[in-house]
Amino acid sequence: MKKLSSINKFIFLLNNVFATILIASFFIPNLIPEKFGIITLLSLIIPAIIILNLLFIIYWILIGFKKQLILSFFVIIVSFLFIPKLYKFNEVKVSAKKEHLKVMTYNVRKFNIYNWLHVENIDTEIKKLINEEAPDILAIQEYRNIENFNLNFPYSYNYITNKNVQSGLAIFSKYPIINKGSVGYDLKSIDAIYIDIIKKNDTIRFYNFRLASTGVVPDQDYFGHKDSERLIKRLGASFKEHQKQVIAINSHVNNCKYKIILAGDLNNTAYSWDYKNIRNDLQDTFLENGKGFGKSYEFLKFPLRIDYIFVDKNIKVIDHKNLHQKYSDHFPIEVTLEL
Repeated sequence: MKKLSSINKFIFLLNNVFATILIASFFIPNLIPEKFGIITLLSLIIPAIIILNLLFIIYWILIGFKKQLILSFFVIIVSFLFIPKLYKFNEVKVSAKKEHLKVMTYNVRKFNIYNWLHVENIDTEIKKLINEEAPDILAIQEYRNIENFNLNFPYSYNYITNKNVQSGLAIFSKYPIINKGSVGYDLKSIDAIYIDIIKKNDTIRFYNFRLASTGVVPDQDYFGHKDSERLIKRLGASFKEHQKQVIAINSHVNNCKYKIILAGDLNNTAYSWDYKNIRNDLQDTFLENGKGFGKSYEFLKFPLRIDYIFVDKNIKVIDHKNLHQKYSDHFPIEVTLEL
């Protein structure tokens, strides 16, 4: 074994730091945001930490120092046992024996009301996409009531939560809605809405949720001292808000006697307290039958999975797709289920 050069000693030191952070990430989902604050913010960067550890492995292989790759290799292998997969290579081919239920969730970012994207008639493009995909149930976050947004659904329910721009949550259904309502941790907060539908002999409870925005803007510079300090405070406040929202949604879900489908925008990664506590014992459709990174959001060209569909253990996940049309800062998710 050749002696490490000064630069490789420094690289190995960095390797140790990022391997340690990845090990620490195993415990982050157990840390309550209200008590542990800043530490829980690490959940946002865990996807990047995983990739960095993989790059260290490749680096040590390429230059021949194979002993140094053991650290990241071991940590990556152990991570498979403790945290959700960052990337899935193959979707599972599942044969369906019963009638399907097709579900889509999409944060439409208020239909581009502030012209974040330089695309004309985004509402028309989104409507065309939805009608082409033809889901049976559709959950929309940051929804606005606008003219000519006519979808091929006979039933719908929406709740406007942001009075300034008249935006909120909406659910569209091809099946009759026999019950509906909203969920919030106080009178000012609506964190989710739900509908009950009957399909064949099953009653299904479908939730559409959105947790508070982190307020992170991809094209903004956060590296100045004051900007970084403001960002950390903002993220800390958002995560504490998430905790309240998740507790409220969980309380409602736990009192439901029907099969559950829970879809929406978590505004956090699968390595967070939010994810662990809103998913509970439900199936994550991406982990069951997804492929790739499961990208539903892009931050500085980095693929993040912050939108999810969770389903009851007694529901079979036939297919999970992440669509890639750029009509919002989020990308839609579509799954096919067998009840």
